[in-house]
Amino acid sequence: MNNDIFDVPTGYPLCMETDCPVGGHCLRQKARQMLSKSEKTVRIVNPLLTQPSAQCEFYRSDEPQVFARGFAAMKEEMLPRQYRVFMNRLQEHFGRTGYFERRRGERLCTPQDIEVIVSVLKDLGLQHLGFDSYERHYDW
Repeated sequence: MNNDIFDVPTGYPLCMETDCPVGGHCLRQKARQMLSKSEKTVRIVNPLLTQPSAQCEFYRSDEPQVFARGFAAMKEEMLPRQYRVFMNRLQEHFGRTGYFERRRGERLCTPQDIEVIVSVLKDLGLQHLGFDSYERHYDW
């Protein structure tokens, strides 16, 4: 494994489950395998709560996921009433600052964020609208 490929976030919780059948494709396992002796302390997920399977709540696939950057262009495609509902619902979910950071593209929209935003668009009958751009990253 090449350390340049995986830039593990500082303090990322590692998994100590060595007999997991999907451990070879879990970011938490890969991060554990990259430990060096220079790291004196590490964070781990609670071993009492892990399940050696893809259904484990701590499993993180090593497949890059689609993230979105910005959705400012959506406003131009909405009627004012639609935009107010859209903005209010997302601010309830992300908070005011979180909403605007995501809208401007300063903060990436995670796959989970994308689901929330698409759900609101669908409720408004605007599921055809897209994000400003898309990127592929590991979903740490």
